Amino acid sequence: MMQAKVNEPAPWRGVGRKWRRGSGAKTGFQALTLIRNLGNWRTGFKFRDIFIYLNSLIFLSAALLLGATSAEGAGFALLQQGTAAMAQGNAFVADASDASAIFYNPAGLNQLTRPVIYTGGFLNFPSRDFQGEGVSSETNHRFYSSLSAYLAIPVNSRVAVGIGYFSPFGMGTAWPPTWEGRYITTFSSLKTNTLNPVVSVKVLDNLSLAAGFDVMWSGVELKKKNQVIFTPFPGVNIQLPDAESRFNADGVGYGYNLGALFEPVTGVKLGVSYRSNISIKYRGDLALNFQPSPIPGQLSPGSATLNFPPSVTMGINYSRLKPFAFEFDATWTGWSTYDALNATLENPVGGSKRVFVPKDWHDAWAFRFGANYEIKEGLKVRAGYIYDLTPVPDGTFDPQLPDANRHIFAVGGDYKIGRFTLGIAYNYILAEGRTKDNVITSNGVPAPLQANGRYNSDTQSLGVSCQFQF
Repeated sequence: MMQAKVNEPAPWRGVGRKWRRGSGAKTGFQALTLIRNLGNWRTGFKFRDIFIYLNSLIFLSAALLLGATSAEGAGFALLQQGTAAMAQGNAFVADASDASAIFYNPAGLNQLTRPVIYTGGFLNFPSRDFQGEGVSSETNHRFYSSLSAYLAIPVNSRVAVGIGYFSPFGMGTAWPPTWEGRYITTFSSLKTNTLNPVVSVKVLDNLSLAAGFDVMWSGVELKKKNQVIFTPFPGVNIQLPDAESRFNADGVGYGYNLGALFEPVTGVKLGVSYRSNISIKYRGDLALNFQPSPIPGQLSPGSATLNFPPSVTMGINYSRLKPFAFEFDATWTGWSTYDALNATLENPVGGSKRVFVPKDWHDAWAFRFGANYEIKEGLKVRAGYIYDLTPVPDGTFDPQLPDANRHIFAVGGDYKIGRFTLGIAYNYILAEGRTKDNVITSNGVPAPLQANGRYNSDTQSLGVSCQFQF
């Protein structure tokens, strides 16, 4: 199978040379000076130990990325980016007290007093099943993993900088190749990886503002079966073994994020975070393979554009009842950017140079409640709950992503040992049962089998993290 290559210039090319020369000629701030300071940050911590720790992070990252790389979230947004947030129902925008603030609310970086490195790994086990019209099926049982990593540096008492690596969107669904909905989908995979540098400035003693830039790489793979009818004579139809179509493509897109953190009264913090939409034009191949193999297949380069949605999260954190702290967040996500799956082909495949499947998703809200209790200094337990509304309307609800309103129950905690903080979080994601009673079309033609019936799903999700403070 040929796979199209994206001839995009590497966005990092030349950055290393400029960074090594120093980006602050007028201020005297030099990259090498920063590294030396990190290696001797008032503690005698040696640069050799930093090197060993970074290599450990690289090893952990490689091990996680060898597995599947998608997880469960609202629509196809991923919930897990840090264990403290995950353990308290992602109610974290006004807390933002560790390096994962780069994702949740970068204005929280001004709360850090020393540089930190943070890495987290997240493992998900979804279970989906279908029952309808006297038949039943369930998705293949497999684990999905994702990774987050952050570096945050307080430059001085007013300015903090950071860079994050995470996967904000993802999807993984694998149905058996002979199931009732095989002409709609058998396999779906969406992977994203984002690099997000940020700067946060404390403009007032109780107000911080932050901004960042996103570079997101993404790959998508979609598979389904195609019914093949052979008509040797008029009125004589012979059904041959199913063909399989496979779309495999990747691309890159750009966006930005903003954040604000305001503490009008000691122990009461207000947070808001915004992430822009990111548009990615995928380039790759659509292949149609027939069985038995002597029938020649069809292959064409193609492209499709996916507009990842913008989002706004607002929250309030109340910590005046020590040792308790409470937070409530609300998140709006602009899912109406996903109006169709629309691919354009250079050559006809299956008699068409286009693949068009309506989606018509709508904007949706999520409401998050979280709390933590400090048992003793350095040891916290956390819990939370999320009510997550689905963006998928009844008219286009399909098994590619059988999304429904979700109830998410969260628990976890973190423990500080010297300069290390270890975190753990568990989520149980229970989707409300949902009935499909519609007609899914591709290029205006209904699928031969619609797999109408009842869909149920839940997900077990585990996260672990390690933060090191220099």
